[in-house]
Amino acid sequence: MEVHAHTHTERKKWTHYFWEFLMLFLAVFCGFLAEYKLEHTIEHNRERQFITTMIEDLKSDTMQLSQNISYRKTREAMCDSLINNLPDHKNRGGDVYYYARNLTRPQYFSPNDRTLQQLKNSGALRLIRNLRVSDSIMSYDQHLRYLMTLSEDERSIRDNFRDLIGTVFDGRTLYSQIDTADFANYNKPEGNPALFLQDAASVNKVISSAQYLKTVVRGVRVRLERLKATAANLLSFLQKEYELN
Repeated sequence: MEVHAHTHTERKKWTHYFWEFLMLFLAVFCGFLAEYKLEHTIEHNRERQFITTMIEDLKSDTMQLSQNISYRKTREAMCDSLINNLPDHKNRGGDVYYYARNLTRPQYFSPNDRTLQQLKNSGALRLIRNLRVSDSIMSYDQHLRYLMTLSEDERSIRDNFRDLIGTVFDGRTLYSQIDTADFANYNKPEGNPALFLQDAASVNKVISSAQYLKTVVRGVRVRLERLKATAANLLSFLQKEYELN
């Protein structure tokens, strides 16, 4: 009868299991740290990318704001000239037509808000870790939205003014003012063209409408100037905070 010898396996000490556990824990923990650092680096790079494009947007906005402010100052002066010359329209017909026709031209401010929209719509605003930066960006966005609302009021008043001009001024003369080389430009008509309606009531309606138009044009211009200052401050702040030009 054969007798089988039982193999004896030496029992491992508890320290062996401890070191196995420790090595496994360290491997998992180091992997977690590496992944966390990678994610942190990616988010930091995305943050800088957003700030870089935001800076470019602000540069574009400030340039457009300067042009828009200058345009509105010219329109305010034209409103004054129209109001002052209308009572003497029989002798200043060419000037009156020139001012009235050009005051109907719109001039829009279209902010370059690509970065703002991405930050808000994609939830990427969380990437902006600096609370002062995110607050400043959202404050600028709030100023933009208010300006857009005010611009709608300006458009409505300008449309009413344009309709009134089409009633009181002669349509053929208005048509002759269109520049054939630049359809967005209106020339001063030749001679001393007469108004289609010359009664005092009609002239007074145009004067009243022109002063309302000047008020809203000036109001938008003031908001544009404030927005330009806000944009310039935000631009300088971002460039300094992120060391970008």
